[in-house]
Amino acid sequence: MTDAASVQIVQFVHPGFEYHRPEHVGGRHVRSGVMDWKPGNSQHDRKFIVSRGSLFEAGRGQNHRDASIVFWGEWEGPSVFWRIDSSPGKPGPSIIHAPFRPERAPVEPVQNTDPMVFGDAFIYSNCLQHAYSSLRRLAEGSIVLFGRHSRVAHQPAFSLDTCLVVNRVEALESHPFDSTAYGEDILDDAVLNPLYTEGGVNEFVVYFGKTRTDDDSPFSFFPARLLDDPDRFFARPRLVPDGALKDVISPKNMQGIKGCTVTVAERDAIWQEVVRQVSDQGCGLGYRAAAPPRLSSQAAEAVALDAPAPLG
Repeated sequence: MTDAASVQIVQFVHPGFEYHRPEHVGGRHVRSGVMDWKPGNSQHDRKFIVSRGSLFEAGRGQNHRDASIVFWGEWEGPSVFWRIDSSPGKPGPSIIHAPFRPERAPVEPVQNTDPMVFGDAFIYSNCLQHAYSSLRRLAEGSIVLFGRHSRVAHQPAFSLDTCLVVNRVEALESHPFDSTAYGEDILDDAVLNPLYTEGGVNEFVVYFGKTRTDDDSPFSFFPARLLDDPDRFFARPRLVPDGALKDVISPKNMQGIKGCTVTVAERDAIWQEVVRQVSDQGCGLGYRAAAPPRLSSQAAEAVALDAPAPLG
């Protein structure tokens, strides 16, 4: 790809409330437990997640491989959860989740995870593609900025949870759970199989995110901190339309997308501005999260009695 090539930048505003309601994690007297797989065709929300993963601190040039990290993300599969007694309150998290996959494939319709940052590559598979045809035609090298709309000090804000840099594009179909293959592939387990249970039987354009390399080129990441950071319970960092992000994002957008076409050089400047703003708010760039392990319900309930920690 040359600088003359065109790529897209997409501000993608998706539901971003925290899973904290009684139907998800019980009443306030419930200090820990297991949140089941979210039923299919229902509202998506976000979890504050603890996982093994890798994090790069751009400001200090420090890389943390295979560390215990925390971040905001989507995981619609089951998770062990703990209430955060020292939570600073909204927009910080009140619950921390450790994701896992059940021992057996679900038999009822369940939600898929999209975008998904676990495993070997970030994946964006289907959300809003039926409503916006442009989301089915993103070029390699494009950037999708996933985040939520909120209000900070009575002003509209766009808060980032996932920056996906498109590395490759595939047309894939959803398919039913295969009990003999369940647990072997995170893309099938968390994305394509659940899509089928929700009635998604068409071909989807699936985008795989670019991973971090040593050439300093833009890569996919999620704002993250180390689990042992004293300020680990952080609010999602706000992106403001300054510098290269001017006219690229709009904090006023409450839902849907805002897109523009740019050159590769402009794309690089936009990515660097996103990194700068995220880093200035005390977050590192999480570029890998381990695939959630398989766990029995009994083992998950037992883990909930321990202190918050990654599973597996």
